[in-house]
Amino acid sequence: MRILVATDFSPRSHRAVRRAGILAGQSEGDVILMHVVDGAGAHQAARDIREAQRMIAEQVAVVPELFRVECRSLVVAGRLSDAVLDAATARQADMIVIGSGHGTDARGPGRTVRGLIRAAPCPILVVNRSVVGPYTKVTVPIDLSDASARALRSIASLGLADHVRVTVVHAFEALGKPKLTGFGVSREQIDGYVESWRSLYAEEVDAFLEVHGPAARDWPTRVEEGRPEEVIAGLAARTSSELLVMGTHARTGIRRALLGSVTEAVLATGGADVLVVPPLRSGIGPDLEPFARTPPSALGVWFSAP
Repeated sequence: MRILVATDFSPRSHRAVRRAGILAGQSEGDVILMHVVDGAGAHQAARDIREAQRMIAEQVAVVPELFRVECRSLVVAGRLSDAVLDAATARQADMIVIGSGHGTDARGPGRTVRGLIRAAPCPILVVNRSVVGPYTKVTVPIDLSDASARALRSIASLGLADHVRVTVVHAFEALGKPKLTGFGVSREQIDGYVESWRSLYAEEVDAFLEVHGPAARDWPTRVEEGRPEEVIAGLAARTSSELLVMGTHARTGIRRALLGSVTEAVLATGGADVLVVPPLRSGIGPDLEPFARTPPSALGVWFSAP
């Protein structure tokens, strides 16, 4: 696996470099350490490039996760997000790794990270956590779309499933639940109504994994009621997940992915690391729409209650 990791020599970038080294070591891959300097002023840029090259050499020499990994340096002048995307495409990177908040400026935190995710030619890993070793617990939120299928496939293709506990989670909201109390429905009946929705979604999740889940994997699944970003963050915290794997949709990018706006909300929490899997840029085949939901057979009973 070829990993392009962007570094600005800050502590957050140091975490990203260490994580890239671990992933490359696990996959017998190689690492490209990249730094982008401000392109304003040719003379100053040339000096900054020489200094950055020296600092990258020092970083390679002191980061233990890179000792047994093939490393190359790349220092260019330009705009950070454009330079990283161009380099990832030209060098056929399998993954981009970047520290959370890299490229933050007065226009807002995470601007560069969001820009990279919207146009990334390959999965992009945003490193939030301190690095203590290989990932051991991974959570994959799914919304039963093609974006979710790509997220599931990426775990195996990127070598993230070996010796790792993977949990699949699907968040749902029971149709019309907020209105039931006003209709005089008892708490016991409402709970039963929610459970009927949970059972329906659990069947859909099982069917989806049967088709799209990696073969020979026995991954636990969780189907939980609530807003997706809250369910995802809560489960990740309870299970001590170190990595979340999420897909984005082709038609709207991160702004409407699985869960687009949800992905961005999860990134903003700064908890677990987040691997965002973008759509194929070839344009072959549209994303699948999420599985159709059929209301539980008890729906009419609950709404006809006195």
